[in-house]
Amino acid sequence: MKKTLLFAVVMILLAPLASAQEFMEPVEKWKVAEVWGINYHGWSFHQDWEVDFTVENQDGRFTPTDAEIAEAERIIQKRIAYVNRDHYNQGGMCPLIDEHMRMYRRQYVGFTNDRGDHIIWANFLWDENLTDERLASDVLLTTGGCARFWHIKCNLATKKLYGLEVNGDGDIQYVPRAAKPQLRISRPKSGKKQKVRKTGIIHTEEEKQF
Repeated sequence: MKKTLLFAVVMILLAPLASAQEFMEPVEKWKVAEVWGINYHGWSFHQDWEVDFTVENQDGRFTPTDAEIAEAERIIQKRIAYVNRDHYNQGGMCPLIDEHMRMYRRQYVGFTNDRGDHIIWANFLWDENLTDERLASDVLLTTGGCARFWHIKCNLATKKLYGLEVNGDGDIQYVPRAAKPQLRISRPKSGKKQKVRKTGIIHTEEEKQF
């Protein structure tokens, strides 16, 4: 009798767990990490964050670590004056980039190329009207605003800084995104008819095979 009672209690306790397992547990969420360091402040975007651009010989994406961002910033701050020696779209009412590095807030996106190198695409924005919330909400591409807006690529394997692009003159405009990250649907593992919930989970192709 006691064994029967104990078995019943165990089954009652395990019932909620069995029910919970009918739904996919969160594997990954869209994630943005705020990062700080010597003379820089920015946001690092997860490798699954969709972006509207690529890098040369791109083979994949990666999520930059704090250490990798610190290394990229060290390379950028050390070599930007040389890379920017022509001062394209700078001067007059437009600032000289290498003389105002502290004024820019950053966004970082990680790429890998076909050699396996880690490349950080760094976006620099100087706009007093931009809130931290907006900078953390999406990768912001712009036109106009001259040298207040620019981006560059840093290959962490070769220590190479390249691909400097500085905005042209004119009023600053934020370019609409072609595809923004959307909430994904997580379906129950079982074949039973159950409610589908929105979770913001990112599933790999393998995980989508129910």
